[in-house]
This record gives sequence, structure tokens and C-alpha cells, in this order.
Amino acid sequence: MNLIKTLLLATIISFSSQISASTDNPSDNLKSVTEQIETYLKFSEVKVYDDVIVNIKFKINENNIIIIISSDSNNYDISKFIKTRLNSKKLSINKTNNYRFYSIPVKFKATVK
Repeated sequence: MNLIKTLLLATIISFSSQISASTDNPSDNLKSVTEQIETYLKFSEVKVYDDVIVNIKFKINENNIIIIISSDSNNYDISKFIKTRLNSKKLSINKTNNYRFYSIPVKFKATVK
């Protein structure tokens, strides 16, 4: 009887380790999205007088294209810059991703002193 319990336990442990090894890590996918957003927003020509953190909310459609939903910036130029640079841009992410809506904080450093 102990032999059957031991074999059953060993089988369960081996199957559970295979299942957990095949799951995707959503933080890796989010990191990839963040890095791609960063490259699209580099080299801003917007004048920023103080450091600002802007939360950008967007979704990704079935073709992995960014659709900006909102940005919480009070500065019109920053909001326009974000929409111009990010709207309709394609991301390369894993198709099995279930996360369709994102919110990413972006820090704009002061360019004018």
C-alpha cells in the first residue's frame, strides 16, 4: 500500500512541475511592452519645465496595434506627443497573452531649466 502511495505522489509531483514550467510569465510580456513603448517615446521634442509622470492607458487590439485610451497629463503638448507617437503602432508580443488593457507610467524629465 505504501508503494502505491509513493508512486502516486511521485507521479503527481512530476506532472505538476511540467505544468508549472509551461506557463507564461506575464511580467516578462509587460516588460517587453514597456521597452517597446520606451523606444517609441524616445527623443521628445516637447518642452517640459518640471519632471512629470504621466499614466498612459491603452489597449492592444487583435493585430497587436496600440490604441491610446487616455493619458492623465494636464499638458496638451505631452498628451498630443504621446498620441502621435503611440497610436497605431504595432507591438511584437506573445499572441497567447490574455492582457489586452495596459496602464504604464511614463516619466518625462525637464528639458527647460
